[in-house]
Amino acid sequence: MTEKQLTPEELETLKTLQTKTNQITLQFGQLYLSKNRLNEQEVQLKEILKDLEQEETTLAKSLSDKYGNGTLDLDTGKITLVEA
Repeated sequence: MTEKQLTPEELETLKTLQTKTNQITLQFGQLYLSKNRLNEQEVQLKEILKDLEQEETTLAKSLSDKYGNGTLDLDTGKITLVEA
């Protein structure tokens, strides 16, 4: 069996390429985890928004039942009733 030796420059180039490949692989893993965290946050925020919308709908019905149908000025708290 015959052996040949790479030059130090060739060996260093191969090691550098391997190190860079390992770094990129690690970055892909970190990116994957970040994407999963973002997806989880998106799901949580959508659930919170859905709950807030439901709470707003419930409050609007309650206020409408109490004061009648109209438009509300959030700055003043005054309700302008709609004539039936």
